[in-house]
Amino acid sequence: MNIKKFISSSFYGDLHRWPLWVPVFFGCGISIYFSLYEEPSLGWGYGGVTIFLLSLIFVRLQFFKILFLAMGFITFGFSVALFRTHLLGTEMLHYSLPPLIFEGEVVQVELKPTKSGNLYQRILLTNLKAETAEKLPQKVRLSLKGKRERIWPGQIIRLRAKLMPIADPGLPQGFDFRRQAYFNGLGATGFALSPPEVLKETSGWQSRLAKKREEITGYFLKTMPPPLGAIAAALITGDKAAIPEKVREDFVNSGLAHILAISGLHLTIIAGVVFAVFRRGIALIPPLCLAFNSKKLAAVATIFMTFLYLTLSGFGIPAQRAFIMITVVMGAILLDRTALSMRTVALAAFIILLFMPESFLGPSFQLSFAAVVALIAGYETWRNPLSSWMVQGWIIRKKIAYCGGLIFTSLLATLATLPFTIYLFHRFSVHAILANLVAVPLTSLVIMPSALLTCLLTPLGLGDFPLWVFEKSLSLLIHIAETVSSWPGSHIWVAHPPLFAFILTIFGGLWLCLWQKPWRSLGIIPLTFGCILGFQGDLPQVLIDGQGKLVGLYKGNNLYVSSNRKGKFMAETWQKYLAAKEIKHMACDEGLCQASLQGIPLIVSSEKERQPCVKDALLIRLEPSERACPEARLVIDWYDIWKAGGYGLWLTEKSLRIEKVRESQGVRPWTGRAIRRWERPSQLD
Repeated sequence: MNIKKFISSSFYGDLHRWPLWVPVFFGCGISIYFSLYEEPSLGWGYGGVTIFLLSLIFVRLQFFKILFLAMGFITFGFSVALFRTHLLGTEMLHYSLPPLIFEGEVVQVELKPTKSGNLYQRILLTNLKAETAEKLPQKVRLSLKGKRERIWPGQIIRLRAKLMPIADPGLPQGFDFRRQAYFNGLGATGFALSPPEVLKETSGWQSRLAKKREEITGYFLKTMPPPLGAIAAALITGDKAAIPEKVREDFVNSGLAHILAISGLHLTIIAGVVFAVFRRGIALIPPLCLAFNSKKLAAVATIFMTFLYLTLSGFGIPAQRAFIMITVVMGAILLDRTALSMRTVALAAFIILLFMPESFLGPSFQLSFAAVVALIAGYETWRNPLSSWMVQGWIIRKKIAYCGGLIFTSLLATLATLPFTIYLFHRFSVHAILANLVAVPLTSLVIMPSALLTCLLTPLGLGDFPLWVFEKSLSLLIHIAETVSSWPGSHIWVAHPPLFAFILTIFGGLWLCLWQKPWRSLGIIPLTFGCILGFQGDLPQVLIDGQGKLVGLYKGNNLYVSSNRKGKFMAETWQKYLAAKEIKHMACDEGLCQASLQGIPLIVSSEKERQPCVKDALLIRLEPSERACPEARLVIDWYDIWKAGGYGLWLTEKSLRIEKVRESQGVRPWTGRAIRRWERPSQLD
């Protein structure tokens, strides 16, 4: 009876908090859609919308109100994701094309560093044309290596290039690059074989905006010494391509990678600076201050300036979240109302998922909203006790509260994003809190204000001093990242946790954050179980690259690979996924590598001439089989890899479990397909 009373009082006491679960239900529907093996027909989408509309009618029934609310938004999220996929219709390349002469419009240009420190251009091309029977993708990414003439967005160019398909996931249940590319409209990658010839230039607003972003990026890269210019460009325009790999790793290992992204922190800082400057500036002009409400004028200016920054920075997901929240808060000021923080977050999440449901699976969405939800929930809990404690003391208590607030904020944000960091990136840093205690105030108080002043005053010829401050503060930030990254424990690898454990952890965290009544403490149960089960992952012992270049053996917490020259990126991906201590080379001789796993021989052959047949062995042939081997326990050759897109093998004394990359992907619009040569359009003419 006491338990029933406890749950009932909590349920009705938190009834006003149920709308916060709307984006959660909506996201569950999106997850269900993306977890399907086959692409559903549009009829399922229309059915989901119908159920959603019916749920809005029956939601009036008090007893079943929450049930109908949940069911309606789950089906609505499913339908929105299905319609989004259907409307995009990105054409994906499934096999490499021979070198062709292409014409296309440049929509984006990135400057990427080489190992020697020089920069090369990587461009996005749309509206491709070529004399071929092949169906070309709508958008491709090309690398222009070597010294090339500077290309700008909006130019129509002609060049000779080779196109290749987007890579499949590196292992079953791994990150799906093809799905990400599909929703970015990207159908293929490639490289130029000739200098691009500029045919003409377009004059649309999108190309002008993209060109302006590239000009600002180029200005910082030219004006500031490396890598300061690359960091400055990342903070202002969102272009992180020019950041050297060593600097990028230092920021990741120190827990400061979020500073390199255009996150909600940057937009919030800009909003705070603009609001304060405009409000105090208006107060210095008596006629204007007496005629208008300075607070409301500052709110309008803040919305306008943050939108400009959002547009300039490329509309990143965290920046969109922050802009929606800032707009709601400023709108409340214009209406003489107070914005409810957690509901503002829920509204931002719902709007973003409504227009870009695929973002629900992306790290930007997950990390951004996890941090802000945890911060708001934490301050909702401790705001009143802390305010009472500060009121009863002197200024020293306010200083203690400020320092404690920095530590509390860093701790909450780090703990909230930790499950996502481990699941998505298989790593975490024990020094992230300490690094953020120094780096976040530096970014808030010096770096972003000086960046804003540099952008505003440089066109007027007054930007030298803020640019100098900007450079010095960025140098200090890089030094902090480099120092913390060198400490022991700065990057600890964690093997990929089970999906079920990840879901339990997230559900427990949401239960703790979204409720206010005592039943919120029940969230500790799934949170604890999720953390415990997170270290019980079932990892594959043998991995085979989908391109047929590399085979990996996970044994003794080390990863043994069949080649030190081929597939280095794939080997590093496997090492992170498995949290292997070291990458070692198998015992190989003249195209034949041998190892053993639980007493069972593993033989990898990369040459047709050397394909031994061993009884009860695992035979991996990276070339087509010259002869069968029925006495082997398993034979996988080039044709199998070509069709499956890669393998993962789980071996025990009694069984052998096989998972294929393309089977785990399912039959979806973005899934790679093995198309025989005689079935290709160029061979049918």
